Amino acid sequence: LVALSAFSLWLVLLPRQSSAWGGAERHTQKHQQPTVNRRAVLSSAFVIASALPPVVNAAVTDETDTFAATDSAYGGLSRFDPPASTKKQSTVSTSDEFTILIPKADLKPSGGLGIELADIQFRTNRRVYVKSVRPKSLGDSLGIKKGWVVVSIDGQSAERTNAEGAAIMVSRSVRDEGGGGGGGGSDTLELRFRDPAAFQTQLRELQEGSEVTTQVAPAGDTTQRNSDGSAKFGESVTDQTDQKLSVTQLVPPKLCRRGADTDDLLEVSYIGTIVETGAVFDGSAIKIDGKAIPGRGNDVSLFFVLGKQPFGQFPSGWDVGLQGICVGERRRLIIPPVMAYGSTGVPRRGIPPNATLQYDITLVSINGLATPQ
Repeated sequence: LVALSAFSLWLVLLPRQSSAWGGAERHTQKHQQPTVNRRAVLSSAFVIASALPPVVNAAVTDETDTFAATDSAYGGLSRFDPPASTKKQSTVSTSDEFTILIPKADLKPSGGLGIELADIQFRTNRRVYVKSVRPKSLGDSLGIKKGWVVVSIDGQSAERTNAEGAAIMVSRSVRDEGGGGGGGGSDTLELRFRDPAAFQTQLRELQEGSEVTTQVAPAGDTTQRNSDGSAKFGESVTDQTDQKLSVTQLVPPKLCRRGADTDDLLEVSYIGTIVETGAVFDGSAIKIDGKAIPGRGNDVSLFFVLGKQPFGQFPSGWDVGLQGICVGERRRLIIPPVMAYGSTGVPRRGIPPNATLQYDITLVSINGLATPQ
């Protein structure tokens, strides 16, 4: 493109009398053929292209401390955040999963667990969940609740199967009692569940330095396929590691009787970095190549509506990780690619494909009120 632009510029600057495309020249010598020297054109284009400055990535810097003057209402936003975690997010333990051990001998006389399973699917991701629990059944006595997600059965993942597949896995395990098949010959059925409500409760009960984690997508094949298993036209074969969202409280609120909820207008100060590289890519008070972002007026905070980020300006991970946050509280969100910018990334912002993002976020106000609530 640079060479073509240089060639166009060279043509424009040709003297009129020597140009084979000049109007006056065409009128007097319309049968004369162009005699432009190709080697001269390419040589000129190369000289001009070589003189152009090289293309480099813009330098993004966090200016929170500079903009948040100590005598302003935002003076407390100066950051003293701990360094980012270097551990792989896929290896972090979840905080909302638990295991129930059921003696297989108890299943036969009771006629099974007494739970109904169902499943939902979005693209390549599936979830098998408890649709209902029969009163006074074995499942009811074990405390199994409606809405729980089935994570694994006897240690085998159930997150890429459907309700029928999960039921088959349980049936095989029960029949394998004392044997040596897929159930391992154990006398106990091991069911692992995830409670979505538990994670929400944990977010609202965060303590300084504590971390909570939930898995939002399992590892495995993510290829968009046809019904016969073949990859759809134009799709490449892809896979992913376990996608987990973690939230840590960096600074506790001084007082909190009301945390943020869906549809609240939140004012936040934040800084965003790429976990894999540590590079700053976004923030409420950043400068790009030493210049403030036009339209922000050197502000140190931005506004957004919680629960609207699939159609808003931030990753959908914000909608999950900022539930229950209080005025004055600062949280660190580690957001996996599936809840950030996925397999494409945002090249113009320096975000590579499949990047895990870290956001350190302070809540300044809820619905315009900056006083603790």
